[in-house]
Amino acid sequence: MVDVFDEVEEELRQERYNALLRKWGPWVGGAAAAIVLGVGAYQFMEWSSKQRADAASEQYQAAAELYEAGNLLQADSQFQALVESGPRGYETLALMRRAEIALSQGDAEEAARLFNRAGEISPEPLIRDLARYQAALAQFDQLSYDDLANRLEPLTEGAAPVGLLARELMAAAALRDQRWDEARQRYQLLSVALDLPQAMSQRVMQAQSYLDQRAPAAEPVDMEAAPAEASEAVEPAPSEAAPQTAEQEEDGQ
Repeated sequence: MVDVFDEVEEELRQERYNALLRKWGPWVGGAAAAIVLGVGAYQFMEWSSKQRADAASEQYQAAAELYEAGNLLQADSQFQALVESGPRGYETLALMRRAEIALSQGDAEEAARLFNRAGEISPEPLIRDLARYQAALAQFDQLSYDDLANRLEPLTEGAAPVGLLARELMAAAALRDQRWDEARQRYQLLSVALDLPQAMSQRVMQAQSYLDQRAPAAEPVDMEAAPAEASEAVEPAPSEAAPQTAEQEEDGQ
C-alpha cells in the first residue's frame, strides 16, 4: 500500500486530482471486497447456516479461486450459477464478485447494476450498504453531484466502515466539482472522526493539502473597516451638467 500512497502524493503535487479519484476506485473497491470476505466470513455463515448446502459452499470456493487466479470468464460463469441457484447469502456475494469482474473489464454500468441488485437482496445491513456504496463508486465519473448525494447520503450515518467510505466519496465528489467550501468542510469533519482508519486519514490529509494549494480558504472580512475602505476606493462619478433654465441663459448673456 505504500506505493499507492506515494502515487497519491505525486498526483496531488501535479494537481491531477480527477485522475487520482479514478485511481482510488480500484483500491477502495479492493478494500471493500476485503470487508465482504473478512466481515462476511462470520456473518455470512449465519445467513445461510440453515439453508447452505455443501455443494454451494464448494462451488463458491472454486469460483473464488478462479477469480483470484485471473480466470475471470470461468469465474463469472460459476458465480452466475450461484446467483441462479445458490442460497441467498451466496447469491449476494456472487453478485458482488460478478460486479467486480464487470468493473475490471470496464463495464461500470453493468457493475453498478449488479452491486445494486446485491444491495436489494442482502439480508445483512453491512453488506447491503457496502454494495450500494460500490454501485455509486463504480459510476463516480458518470453521476452528477446530486445523484451521488441521493445515493450516498443515506449511507453516511451508517456503521463504520461503510459510513466513512460514503462520507469520503461525497467529499471527493465536492472536490471533483470544485465545490471548494463544501469539500473543505467535509474533509475537516472526516479528519476528526474517532474511528478513521489510518489509510483513510492519510487520504484525507492529502486532499486537505490539495485544497490548501488549489483553493485557499478566503480570509475573514473586517466588516467595520470594509465600508470606509469601499468609500475611499470608489470615487463618485461626475454628475452631468443640468440643463440651464431660460433665466440662467439671460444672466449669462
